[in-house]
Amino acid sequence: MQEDKITRKVYDRKLFNRLLRFGMPYWQLMVTALVLLIIGMGLEILGPFLTKIAIDRYVLPGDYSGLLHIVVIYLAVLLGNFLFKYAQIMSTQYLGQRIMLDIRQQVFRHLQGLHQQFFDRNPIGRLMTRVTSDVEALNQVFTQGIITIFGDILLIGGIVVIMLSINWRLALWTLSVVPLLLLISFLFRKKVRQLFSQIRVYLARMNAYLQEHITGMSIVQLFNRQERDFEKFREINHQYTQAYIKTIFYYAIFFPAVELVSAIALALILFKGSVYIQTQLVTLGTLIAFIQYAQMFFRPISDLSEK
Repeated sequence: MQEDKITRKVYDRKLFNRLLRFGMPYWQLMVTALVLLIIGMGLEILGPFLTKIAIDRYVLPGDYSGLLHIVVIYLAVLLGNFLFKYAQIMSTQYLGQRIMLDIRQQVFRHLQGLHQQFFDRNPIGRLMTRVTSDVEALNQVFTQGIITIFGDILLIGGIVVIMLSINWRLALWTLSVVPLLLLISFLFRKKVRQLFSQIRVYLARMNAYLQEHITGMSIVQLFNRQERDFEKFREINHQYTQAYIKTIFYYAIFFPAVELVSAIALALILFKGSVYIQTQLVTLGTLIAFIQYAQMFFRPISDLSEK
């Protein structure tokens, strides 16, 4: 069972390239999903900027006829964002399922070619875990990993650029909490990765134990080992559950911590923004846009840490 443990570094280039080769037959679908994601991110970033224009140019001066045009444009942006996100999610999920089909078939074909001694050394339940749940876990690499990680990086970069272009002073205050957020993300990633390694070990062990004892139930009953074998299963099941509970603990700390850092950033924006408004360095529309951008900014960072 020691082979189940994760011993590689967080990012293994060789292993990543092996996985990426499964996506090469579907490169057109990958490119399509990436283009849809970029367009959707662009429309999402455009929303707060339209809010700024609406407030500064039309709401405060009282030009409600011009405000109507901005409202129509904003609704069109929301609709376009919805359509592009829908198409992007459908394409990435389809891509992931096709790749999982290919990986499962290749793993099973590989198992068929192995020597009989291999099956004497490895429990069947453990091998079933490799073909089913472990392969399904890889689905996230393609549906929520490669493409969406690139999209999150683009979204963060786009938000930073547009905030700096609107008002660099307020942008620097907003970004001042990023080092704290990066520290929280680093600690979360380190702890949870170790726990997910334990979860894979215990899941494989549980499936192997179930397969052996269900197929050999006649022998278990013949030697009256029901209670002893049940106690052993309860121990494995308890270890598996405890590992999952620990991951829930770290998730329960991580996401509120991100929300706290986000709240600190919003407080800084409100405090410095009110000062800048009095000195006419910032308009009301700019302040409201920065609040919206700050809320958008921290979500992809937490998503990157989780992925």
